Amino acid sequence: MNYTVEINFKSSIATPLQSDTIFGHICWAVRYLNWDVVNKLADFLCQYDNGSPPLIISNGFPKGYLPKPVIPPVTQKELDKIVGKENRIEKSFKIKTIKKTEIIPRKTFAELQQDMTPVKLFEAMYEKDVYDSIINLKSKEQSVITQHNTIDRIKGSVREGALFSQEETYFSDDAGCFEVYLRTNYFNRDDLNKIFTYIGRDGFGKDKSTGKGAFNFDIKEGIEIIEAEKTNAFMTLSSFVPSKNDPVKGYYNLVHKYGKLGGHYAQGTQEALGNPFKVPLIMFSAGSVFFDDNYRSGKVYGSLLKNVHKNKDIRHYAYAFPIGINVNIEDNNEDI
Repeated sequence: MNYTVEINFKSSIATPLQSDTIFGHICWAVRYLNWDVVNKLADFLCQYDNGSPPLIISNGFPKGYLPKPVIPPVTQKELDKIVGKENRIEKSFKIKTIKKTEIIPRKTFAELQQDMTPVKLFEAMYEKDVYDSIINLKSKEQSVITQHNTIDRIKGSVREGALFSQEETYFSDDAGCFEVYLRTNYFNRDDLNKIFTYIGRDGFGKDKSTGKGAFNFDIKEGIEIIEAEKTNAFMTLSSFVPSKNDPVKGYYNLVHKYGKLGGHYAQGTQEALGNPFKVPLIMFSAGSVFFDDNYRSGKVYGSLLKNVHKNKDIRHYAYAFPIGINVNIEDNNEDI
């Protein structure tokens, strides 16, 4: 069953809504809530070893948006045709913004999905309505870097001269709404309501004990994303690490993960063997594109990674949330 979870943050957040982090919060909610099944979390995680993931989850994206596909940029020659060589300087800020932005309206993505090219993608992003919508969205959130004192846990006091910085994102009153996509044959809608109620009250990510990451939510059946009729590739909507036989030819960005355990494991308890941190990982970011002529809806890419901690029972979520697309990239060796 497919679901869309619409999340409305009531506070600032200090942790991005990435699939592996969301999955960790879901696992701890399953662990702490009351269920009819004894050790529901163990039962849930065991399903991943049977070849059919019981839950596939995306990153969280601003409502109505998806990650911008990671494909090669337009060449300078193509850019001059679209913008006009005489407008290079005047339009430089807009061009740079389009190249740097990481999101695209879902409607625009659907229009390009059957024939994705660098030129068509840039032209679509250059359209006034599309560009203005992205600028308007970005104006409703603000990232602030705050300084914090480091606490000496042995002495119970502030460690002199040991400051660290942390980035937090604040939203205006009419912003802070995100969508997370789920595919599951394990949880029903009531289960998901139970889980996300727990997470929303407990908070998401860093400093949730101080009120950060609190949210309201609504769960809707279905996902407003269509599959392309003809595909030669897929775009992942989640952070992703390919498994042994997964395709790796494509275009991608990387995200470095320094995972920390959640729940009571975060305190370095006996089950965590005194270490609340996972080994560092490199993952492909949402928006990364990989070629696969054999793509089909429901095909599984990625895995629940092992050997990410000294406790071998601890895993890391690294499945793709794939959406089929048709990408056309011409070989172009033109010097810019």
